Amino acid sequence: MKRRHLFPVAIVVGVPGVGKSTVLELVKEKMRSNGYEMIILNYGDYMLKELKSKGLVEHRDQLRKLPLRIQVEHQANAAIEMMSDALKMLKDPSKSVVVIDTHLIIRTPLGYWPGIPDHVAHEFKADVIILIEAEPEDILKRQLKDTDRVRKDYSSIEVIKEMQNLNRYIAFMVAHRVGSAVKIVYNREGQADDAANEIVSVFKNLVE
Repeated sequence: MKRRHLFPVAIVVGVPGVGKSTVLELVKEKMRSNGYEMIILNYGDYMLKELKSKGLVEHRDQLRKLPLRIQVEHQANAAIEMMSDALKMLKDPSKSVVVIDTHLIIRTPLGYWPGIPDHVAHEFKADVIILIEAEPEDILKRQLKDTDRVRKDYSSIEVIKEMQNLNRYIAFMVAHRVGSAVKIVYNREGQADDAANEIVSVFKNLVE
C-alpha cells in the first residue's frame, strides 16, 4: 500500500439527514479556536465536477442514478484530485486534518452501491472513519425540513435503520483494507455541540 499522506485524513459519513454538515462546521470552528487547521472536502462535489465536465449529470442527486460502470471510471480520478487539492490548501500539513465528507453506501434503483470501493479507499488512505448516527425518527424529520435536496428514496424509517447498520459493516471493511480506526459518534437531537466535541477529541489525537 502507498505511504500515508503528509496530513491526517478522516472520512466522515452519515445517512442523509443525520446532521453531518452541521456537526462538521462546529468541529471546524472548534479546531480553529484550538490552533489547528481543518478543511472539509466533499467527495460528491468532486464527482459532480468530474461527471459534469463529461456532460453526464446536471446536479448531484443524479449521481447515484448513473450506471455503476460510469461512476467507477471516474471515482479514483476524483479522489486523486481531492488529495492533491488538500496538500495545496494546507498551510502546515502537520497541524492539520483533512475531512472527506462522503457516503459509504449509495442507495440506487439497482440496489446499494459502495461509496468508497477499494480503488478509492487506497487513494484516501484515511487514518480514521467517523460514523455520525442519530435516531431514525430524528433523521427523517431533518430530511423533510431540507427542501434543497431530492431524497424521497431515503425517506423511510426502515431504510434509515438499514443504512446505518450497513454503514457500520462497510466502515470496518474499509478500515480493515487500509488500516483505519473507526469511531461512532451519536448526534442526538439538539446536542450537535456534544457530537462535535467528541470528533474534536479524535482529531486532536491525530495531530498531537
